[in-house]
Formats: sequence, structure tokens, C-alpha cells
Amino acid sequence: MLKIKYSSNFEDSYYKIIAKSKADKFKGLTFEEYYNKHYKKTLIYDLKDLLCGDFKKIVEIKDFHKTKYKDDNKIKKFFNYDKAKTTKFIPLISKLQPKISKFFQENIEVHTCYYCNIDFINTFKKNNETKNAFTLDHVLEKADYPFLALSLYNLVPSCYVCNSKVKDSKILFEFSPTNKSFDFDEKVKFKSFISNPNLQIEKEQDFYIKLIENYLNKYDKYIESLNLNDRYDYHKYKVLEMIQKRREYPDSRIKELSDLTKKTQEEVKQDLFGIYTSEDLHKRPLSKLIKDISEELDLI
Repeated sequence: MLKIKYSSNFEDSYYKIIAKSKADKFKGLTFEEYYNKHYKKTLIYDLKDLLCGDFKKIVEIKDFHKTKYKDDNKIKKFFNYDKAKTTKFIPLISKLQPKISKFFQENIEVHTCYYCNIDFINTFKKNNETKNAFTLDHVLEKADYPFLALSLYNLVPSCYVCNSKVKDSKILFEFSPTNKSFDFDEKVKFKSFISNPNLQIEKEQDFYIKLIENYLNKYDKYIESLNLNDRYDYHKYKVLEMIQKRREYPDSRIKELSDLTKKTQEEVKQDLFGIYTSEDLHKRPLSKLIKDISEELDLI
């Protein structure tokens, strides 16, 4: 739902963390050297493409190999993300998930889930150690495409609900918040629809909200896979609050407050309704819903 912003040297830093890793089973070789020696011929692509290729590139790799290596334990053992050591599965390198999670924690703004914008996924302190509340979801499932398990742009900081409860792996979508061309916020808007025959909104049962895409349907699978419309139905209370507050604060009242506080009318509206700009939507839960409905109510 919200596009992830990356720093300019993000890829190089990430590549170094993974590619220069060593393990006893690599026999003195780095991850990069071991890949070039044992897997490059099989997977064709450079390790840099697999680890740091943009989302378009990893979709290309996915389409090239398809699910050919889904059950290839050697590749699974090498691109080990979070599989713990067991008697049945002994990875070549200890799980990399903690390193990757820490990297995201230190290099990306993590406030709310980038998939749904419903829950906080922020960092916090525990015993003077920084922790985080996010999980890293694989947009293209690592179970089907193990060679993409460590791919930077295949990882989305998300809430537990999106990652483990609702995301339907059978409904594939290839428009990710990690994609440079991800324009969900511009193309898809929350809209309210009156269901009351009297055309009045007094309670939650009088209306419903739905994500509507302008002219196209490229994000339909994204919305369906993450069950966004049904999940946001619970949050109609926020829309009802805004509608009721708008009645209490018509333009004339907002102008009065503007004159009284010496703030612009836009600033007064932002204070009253908690409106965030597109650049700051990732900072608070439900901010896209609030912004879209604010546009519908002619608040911005």
C-alpha cells in the first residue's frame, strides 16, 4: 500500500553483509565465492542480481527458473533465510534472518506496515537493546523460489497479520512496495458508499468503504491477497468520526479557528482531522484511509 524508500547506498551495504559472510562449511570461501563456484552455473545469474536486483529483475529471474528448484535442498541450504538447524535440514550457513532484520531496522524507516498501513511495526528499546515489531515478508514465496529467499527487494517490512495470517500465497501479485514503479497510493483510493436508503450517514451500518482503482485493475490481486477491503471494514469508525467532525467544523468554523490561532486553514484541518501528506503516510496507522477520505470530504 505504501512505497518503501531506500537510501542511495542501500544495495551495496546489503550486498556486503550477505556476500562477504563466511561459514565453516564454505571452507574458507565467502558466500559470494561459494556461489560462483557451486551455483552460478546452475542459476545463471550473478549473485548481485539475485541479492540486489530490483523487483523487475527478480520477477525476471522467477519467470526464467519458475518453480524448478522448489524442492532442491542444496539451493535451500545455501540460500538459508530462517531455517533452523535440524537433523533433517542442515544449512550451509546459519540463518541470516537476524542479520537482515537488523539491517532493515537500521536502514529503513519502520513505523507502520507497508502492506496494509493498519498496524505499527516500529522499533523500541528493551534492556537498552533496540528491537522491532516487524516481520519481513517474501513477496515471491521463498518456498517456491528458494533462490530469491535473500533478495533485498523481495523483502517487505510488514505486520504479523499480513505476513502470517492473511496473505494468500495462491493469489500472486507482482506489484510490490519495493518496486520503483509502485504507485498504489496514487492509483487506488478509499471511497465511501452510502447504503442507507435515506442517504444519511449516522452510524457505521449506513455506509461501507472500499478501495477503488482508477481505470485499471492491476492492484486487484494485491488487494485480494491481503484481504484489505474486509480488514478495513472494521475501521469504518474512523471514517464516521471524520464525517461527524466535518459537520461540526464546516468551512466557516475552520476559518474562525484559522483567524484565532494564526494558522492556515490547511494547518487547522490537519490538526483537526489528523491528515498526513503522501510523503508521511508510512508514519501513522490508517493515514492513507484518512487522507483519501479527507479528499472525498473536501478537506484537502
